[in-house]
Amino acid sequence: MRVGFIGLGGIGLPMARNILRAGFELTVHDLRDEPVIELCARGAASGQSAKEVAAASDIVLVSLPSNDASRQVVTGADGVLAGARAGMIYVELSTISPDVVRWIVDQMSQVGVDVLDAPVSGGLVQREEGSLSIMAGGKSDVLSRARPVLEAFGKRIFHTGDNGTGATVKLINNLLAGINMVSAMEALSLATKAGLRVEVLKEVVSASSGNSGVFQSVVENVMGRAVEPAPGQVPHQGLHTIGKDVRLAADLASDLSVRLPIGSPAVQIFLTGLERGWSNKEYWSIMQILEEMSDVQVRPQHLREKL
Repeated sequence: MRVGFIGLGGIGLPMARNILRAGFELTVHDLRDEPVIELCARGAASGQSAKEVAAASDIVLVSLPSNDASRQVVTGADGVLAGARAGMIYVELSTISPDVVRWIVDQMSQVGVDVLDAPVSGGLVQREEGSLSIMAGGKSDVLSRARPVLEAFGKRIFHTGDNGTGATVKLINNLLAGINMVSAMEALSLATKAGLRVEVLKEVVSASSGNSGVFQSVVENVMGRAVEPAPGQVPHQGLHTIGKDVRLAADLASDLSVRLPIGSPAVQIFLTGLERGWSNKEYWSIMQILEEMSDVQVRPQHLREKL
């Protein structure tokens, strides 16, 4: 099966590497030259446009940062639609709105292309070792045809239902993760203001009912990592990504008339960070907002950067 991959960012690039390692013929495209050059050195071919990638592939996977980017790569000048043909599979790996997924399905159905919305979840380790979780919406037979490629970078593949359900599950998952991130930072603020050491709080919570993977990650990142990514590196877990995802989840809730009495304030914390221009910083940069709100210093002095 000939595979195409469009969008070689912090998530897309390691997925594409794993597709190559699995032995698939791969054609890639990105707006930046560096990841394309790297993958071509590993045996991939370069497509000069999304149209060229589609024309050279039986299945095209796309990992992009926004609703607008996903629309553009489909119907823009030299987009996928221009190079697509009946029987091809289009896999939308991006975290986007379910409405945009359904729009993509409508566009692709005009030329006989099957679509999966299959966003992924997992950190840097899972990206590199190919053990991401994949939430796939679409027809079961299409998922079966795409599964060999998805298994190159995904350890657990969930069929969530019809097109749009994969995107919906991902937004709900990331909203829940975002709420947990903010609540963990609130706990750190309260503990510090009350005179507790963070190390003591972590030790007790780790053995108690308040523990979670998100709590552990927040403590590790807030207390041990700078909010600025290393020079020339993309953020480990960028505020622009989680901020965009929780905003889309809040938009979905609004469209469905679902109130978010806990989620909405958490979303606002992330949006405040984005409004301050922190989109290219790590997500735990928002700890500063919680510190300011409670007039407390949680982070070690050497990590307290001027944002």
